Amino acid sequence: MSILYIDEQGAEIHRSGARIIVRKDGQEIRSVRLRDVERLVLFGPVDFTTPAMHALLDAGIETHFLSVDGRYRGRLEPAEGKNVPLRRAQYRRADEPSFCLDLARTILAAKLRNCRYVILRHHRNHPDPALQAAADQIGSFADAMADQPDIDACMGAEGAAARAYFAALGTMVRREFAFTARSRRPPRDPVNALLSFGYALLTAEITGVLSSVGLDAHLGFIHSTQYGRPALTLDILEEFRPVVADRIALRLVNNGILQVEHFEPTEDGGVRMTEEGRAAYLQTYHAVMLAEVANRRSEGRTCFREALRTQAKRMRAAVTGDEPYNPYTPR
Repeated sequence: MSILYIDEQGAEIHRSGARIIVRKDGQEIRSVRLRDVERLVLFGPVDFTTPAMHALLDAGIETHFLSVDGRYRGRLEPAEGKNVPLRRAQYRRADEPSFCLDLARTILAAKLRNCRYVILRHHRNHPDPALQAAADQIGSFADAMADQPDIDACMGAEGAAARAYFAALGTMVRREFAFTARSRRPPRDPVNALLSFGYALLTAEITGVLSSVGLDAHLGFIHSTQYGRPALTLDILEEFRPVVADRIALRLVNNGILQVEHFEPTEDGGVRMTEEGRAAYLQTYHAVMLAEVANRRSEGRTCFREALRTQAKRMRAAVTGDEPYNPYTPR
């Protein structure tokens, strides 16, 4: 089974028997068996018929909606899972300060170590004392995370480390692109557009796997609960931002896969990928998510898509008290 991405603007999704048909301008451009689809992700103005919607729901397939520039908007999901005891346990855990603080220390320390890993991987082929210094600084923040007294202090330390990390990331960007600081809504330059797009794709995937194990993606332990915000998704996303989305952005610009012409301005003063740019991004993203990577915890190999599922299961085990939460780290 695979995730089906549709980003052809103006496309329409139809049902034909046990297949999903994608048409544009009256022409069929894609045909996929329902049983081969794990999740559907739509970008921008893509329409789908009521029969197609019913077929997806009946098959237990979630549909995620993102804007053209990759901003996560929400999802259409089948009937809610029946594991009420698990969700009740999750709600109780969210009211336990010690549980939430332990998770914050664990996840944010892992995120910072993963940021350090990204820098050192680049430093290996492009030696730079400034990169080594940034990696050492971020490593110190990661080591100190266990001593933070509350979640606000954890987030403050993570924010300070993030500034050092993104400054280092700017020196790792090559070719005609430039990156000086993180900007989100809207992303102000191509690299920020790539980062936001990657984070949105991961948000959709993590939300789906959390739902599949019976957890409520909107009730987190680190990120605050806000209407419509998938807070638990954002908790787990922290571990994967640097090793997936950030590295994909570097690969696309540094290897010349994307050029300046693959980006266009938006009405709100931001930047987004063109349709051709998104197609190139999704091809690379799919390859990265399925490629084998080292898994330090199991001392074996896995892929990022499977790692997301594993982390959802680990979060479920932590909620039920079966075992402490172990974050994802590649090394």
